[in-house]
Amino acid sequence: MDERYFSVPLHVKVAQGYAVSQDYPKAVRVTLRGEGEKIYPILVEDITAYADLTRHKSEGVYKIPVKITKKGTASAVESLEIKVEPQEIKFIMERVIEKRVKVVPTLHGLPAHGYELGDFSVTPPTVVLKGPRSQVEKIKKVATKEINLSGRKEDYTTVVQLERQNPYINFVDENSVQFHATISEVVLLKTVDGIDLISIDLKSNLRLANPLPKGSIQIQGSQLLIESLRQSQFRLIVDCSKVETAGRENLPVKPEVPEGIIVLSYEPKEIALNFIEESAAKKIEEIKKRGIKRE
Repeated sequence: MDERYFSVPLHVKVAQGYAVSQDYPKAVRVTLRGEGEKIYPILVEDITAYADLTRHKSEGVYKIPVKITKKGTASAVESLEIKVEPQEIKFIMERVIEKRVKVVPTLHGLPAHGYELGDFSVTPPTVVLKGPRSQVEKIKKVATKEINLSGRKEDYTTVVQLERQNPYINFVDENSVQFHATISEVVLLKTVDGIDLISIDLKSNLRLANPLPKGSIQIQGSQLLIESLRQSQFRLIVDCSKVETAGRENLPVKPEVPEGIIVLSYEPKEIALNFIEESAAKKIEEIKKRGIKRE
């Protein structure tokens, strides 16, 4: 008499509306004992191991014997002894319930420099789970598989699988969702100081009595655009075209900025300037020069 050993999958039968809720051996060890020329031709798939819980109709812990059935090459062998290990297995059986839970996307990476993630959504926003009562009750949400947003510069839509973290729980309908994200340029607010005030269209017979001061501008624009600009690209303009005679004038100031930039505020908005005749300005310069020479 010879012996032969191998493992076969364990099949578990439960009553309708119930399920096993904890781990149990998924395979059992089978020992065949008989005449060598008869037991070695037996195919593994012709030996089936099973545990039958169908007669139990309530939740509980049950010890169930493992049984063996033969077919094909195994059923034709006479004087075949079959031993199975373990001979008995403990099962925890519970009612099968369903529950609707929220889907949460698993995001990885960041959009490209100068861009940011705005609104995002999953469709459908919830899914229905089905499984043993205690396992389903403790689940509050379901995560998607990883969604990579690295380096993206525009809106993104994809279909993504749901993570199945518990082998006893199944998705009733969908096992995937559609993910949509809005990706837009980052908008910055910035104050630019030390801006030059520039006078334009001043009559040729007039001159400013004093140098113009510096100003500041508060701007809004995309991060990439603002980072590419220089201070010299911003100006505050004083239009002197309506000044006809020497004297003191209060004139409005207007900002001049690159295309794509929004001006939120600026200072000064108005400036008091003293204007003098060109001839008088030259006399003042002559007097200053003589004073320097005398020194």
